[in-house]
Amino acid sequence: MALIPCAACGHTISTEAPSCPSCGHPGANAKGGRDGMARIAGTVAGSYVSAQMLASIIVGSVAIVSFAAIMIAMILKG
Repeated sequence: MALIPCAACGHTISTEAPSCPSCGHPGANAKGGRDGMARIAGTVAGSYVSAQMLASIIVGSVAIVSFAAIMIAMILKG
């Protein structure tokens, strides 16, 4: 197991790691089987977005829409 710098952020990662634990960028041994929606959703405007960041964006968006719906319902009721 050798340690190499991440191509995206420069943090040290293992050559056997599937992705960088710091930024989520795919590692050197990332398998070609990661095609499909997970691969597409992981890249936005040419920069890699980690799964944790993508989940945070989705949860935040749902929370904002839910709050807006509650506020609109309260305004229309009042």
